[in-house]
Amino acid sequence: MDYRILGPLEALDGERRLPLGGARQRSVLALLLLHGNEALTRDVIIDQLWGEEPPNTAAKVLQNCVSALRKELPAGTDTLRTVSGAYCLALGPDELDRDRFERLVAEGRAALSAEQHAEAADLFRRALGLWRGSPLSDFTYERFAHEEITRLEELHVAATEDRLEADLALGRHDELAPELETLVTRHPLRERLRWQLMVALYRAGRQAEALDAYRAARRTMLADLGIEPGRALQDLERAILAQDPALDGPAARPAARGGHRGARPGRLAASPLVDRAEELTLLEAGLDDAIAGRGRLFVVVGEAGSGKTRLADEVGSAAKQRGSRILWGRGWDGGGAPAYWPWSQALRDADRTVPTPDSDDAAERFRFFEAVTEAVRQAATEQPLLLVLDDLQAADENSILLLEFVAGELPEMAALVLALGRPETPRLEELSRHSTRTLRLAARA
Repeated sequence: MDYRILGPLEALDGERRLPLGGARQRSVLALLLLHGNEALTRDVIIDQLWGEEPPNTAAKVLQNCVSALRKELPAGTDTLRTVSGAYCLALGPDELDRDRFERLVAEGRAALSAEQHAEAADLFRRALGLWRGSPLSDFTYERFAHEEITRLEELHVAATEDRLEADLALGRHDELAPELETLVTRHPLRERLRWQLMVALYRAGRQAEALDAYRAARRTMLADLGIEPGRALQDLERAILAQDPALDGPAARPAARGGHRGARPGRLAASPLVDRAEELTLLEAGLDDAIAGRGRLFVVVGEAGSGKTRLADEVGSAAKQRGSRILWGRGWDGGGAPAYWPWSQALRDADRTVPTPDSDDAAERFRFFEAVTEAVRQAATEQPLLLVLDDLQAADENSILLLEFVAGELPEMAALVLALGRPETPRLEELSRHSTRTLRLAARA
């Protein structure tokens, strides 16, 4: 079994996603997963799910939920057992994504302590790649989940800091600076992130900006907490002012060699772009906004051969040089492509998998749209994104609907989305209403 709570609740038996029923039944499973292999009495479960004043039917509802879950889970009553009037969910090693995440983080920290930085960076990336959005996102308002959500969110940020430490030790400071600027904006009181940003900027030859980063940290801490930055930040400022050789660290790794999984180049423009300077300037301004955490959607429309993909290639080159991660999906007009094919390709580039709905049920589709949006949001939290969806005239209409859904959340993400298609693209008019700008490219002479 593969149980997942690092995002919306999911349970997979091999490739088959199990139907988990309504909200109350899903809550029962989530609570039992948080206490895997531990017997929970009916009274404890009822108290956790209904609070101090449960309805008279609570015990019967709980019994029905357990019966329904047993019908779906492999080995039914052996997996969800009754033990002396209590319920216990049998959970094997690594069957829960939370446990896999914590194991990989522990292994990464051991490698980091042993100065095995490349191995540590890979382990942390694998751990963070398990996240599909906010943990237990279905249960944000459920009392039983609050403490675990807070704990997991803290672990996620700490693991991100550990991964950044490993990357700094590998000389990746040039590509880390934009990501760190975004993280500092989202977590302004985390001094370790501030320290890492200052080091990255200094090693990238941006000493003045490194000192500005210290002053910004000091202003924030005095304004919000009434205290000066900690000794580590103060010592780092003095070392930067003194240009202490101990700060130099390893030489920057050439970005073009692509050793860093987090900065996949995707595609590179092969030759200078002709006659598209105005459009390129506009899209690069959108890239600036996205890196600063103000996401943008641009729709680019034109006939075959008008230069849509070449324009996106140029933006991809600029994004790569600025440390963004490139995700690329493409519609397929040869027949046989599964639903949401462009999104499946793009999410694969982000090392994320969101199982597609088994049916066209509206509620199931909505949950899928939420899960994809959270996956994009989480990837953008780790590193600014350029997401290119090409040949949308060949995409299924639900893929366009999903893009409209994601567009509604983009302003709060560090992501630039380019939607490329011919004039016959489905829902083009509706999609354009969600975009920052729609660019219509004339065919080349």
